Amino acid sequence: MTVPYYYRSIDFDKLVRDYPPSRDYAESVFLFERKQIEEVQNRRFLEILEWAWRNPFYQKKWQQHGVRREAIRSKDDLTKLPMVAVEDFKDSIKTHPPFGEHPGLARADGARVPIKLQSSGGTTGMPRPTLFTPLEWEIQGIQGSRALWLQGARPGDVMQIPATLSTANLGWFYYLSCLHWSGIAPVTTGSGNVTPSRRQLEVAFDWGVNLWAGFPEYLLHLAAVAQQAGLDLRRLGTRFIATFLGPDLDGSLRKMMEGAWHCPVFDNYGTHEVGLPAFECQEKDGLHLMEDMFIIEVADVDTDAILPDGEKGNLVITSLYRHHPPLIRYNLRDYIRIVSDGQRRCGCGSYTRRMDHFLGRSDDMVKIRGTNVFPMACVRAVTSDDRTTGEWLCVVERRGAGLEIREDMTVQVEVKDGIEARAEELIRILEERLKSDLGIRVTVELVAAGSLRDYTYGREGKARRLLDKSRAT
Repeated sequence: MTVPYYYRSIDFDKLVRDYPPSRDYAESVFLFERKQIEEVQNRRFLEILEWAWRNPFYQKKWQQHGVRREAIRSKDDLTKLPMVAVEDFKDSIKTHPPFGEHPGLARADGARVPIKLQSSGGTTGMPRPTLFTPLEWEIQGIQGSRALWLQGARPGDVMQIPATLSTANLGWFYYLSCLHWSGIAPVTTGSGNVTPSRRQLEVAFDWGVNLWAGFPEYLLHLAAVAQQAGLDLRRLGTRFIATFLGPDLDGSLRKMMEGAWHCPVFDNYGTHEVGLPAFECQEKDGLHLMEDMFIIEVADVDTDAILPDGEKGNLVITSLYRHHPPLIRYNLRDYIRIVSDGQRRCGCGSYTRRMDHFLGRSDDMVKIRGTNVFPMACVRAVTSDDRTTGEWLCVVERRGAGLEIREDMTVQVEVKDGIEARAEELIRILEERLKSDLGIRVTVELVAAGSLRDYTYGREGKARRLLDKSRAT
């Protein structure tokens, strides 16, 4: 039996030519004119479409919708293809366990090609497996190297990654980006469950860490631990933090992080299946889309109609490189807005389209008294007052009975010690700000610092912001 050695499984020279990493990207593809970008997208779209036609999952899906192969002649015909969503993949896994038909791989294929198994977070059930061959795996690392270079990382830096190398993707993503494609030494301490927070900081000081990548909640917790321990984070000389700010539209969360860590903070957008399709450059004027790897559409949450730039809706992504599985018109149900169509150069010199901060999950949206409410939209109100820890949880409950039944929301907000005397004032201020941001009046409940930890950094630092008790009643 022939062993499928990893180093033979991919033509690395061709990979780098096709998808330049790090500095090579910053000095070439990132600076393409719009016409060049669209030519690359069109060519790769037609190539990936040919591959997807051989995938049984997409064959069935497209045939059911009456799609004829010859009808798709360019990326302009993309909307003739039906969208897919996570439910389609879950159904495929249920019908064809353990991986489903959509990856185009079975367990036995591991004898001919290396396969990496990752998964979704599993917050609403069993984690959903996502397969990677070396091509998909290395391209995710290349994505990270591109963002890190443009945000200011350089060979010789040392990056601490407080996210566990588990079936979740974040820790692996930055590890791969650093070690394979950036010349950066990754320090894979894992979450606080793996390496206690005080030890995380001791490692950083002892090993010369000058870059960090992780979720805001845990990084802010580390800053609080440093303050309690009398450790001055300025002595670390952190060059920047790569993180995922969510709907930080007024910059309050970024300001809080930059004040705590004494360094710039850059926003990014990613998912475990597609990697990192968008990132901030040093201009911090929207998140650049990696358009040589993806085509991005924005769809109406209710109708799936494609919206013009500037409108908020669900992100629909087509991967131009992913073979296992192909991701074509995948509705991620992540709420976004395109803020630049690429016709005007960014201050960094790029013509790539840009998106706003990630605005929340549309499937986390709840309707309260006729108003659509996104729990992530609480970020500005909560983080704008330094008496809070920046943590919150929206609790939705059904009250009343019969014709008087209604759903109410309570926003639990963590506060620092010593604010008891002015608690009523803080509640009033927060309720007013939340009404302005959410469009409805909600009740604020102040809770002790750390009491929401099971929803935030206790879960790899990826925060859960909604507890919908109404659905369980």
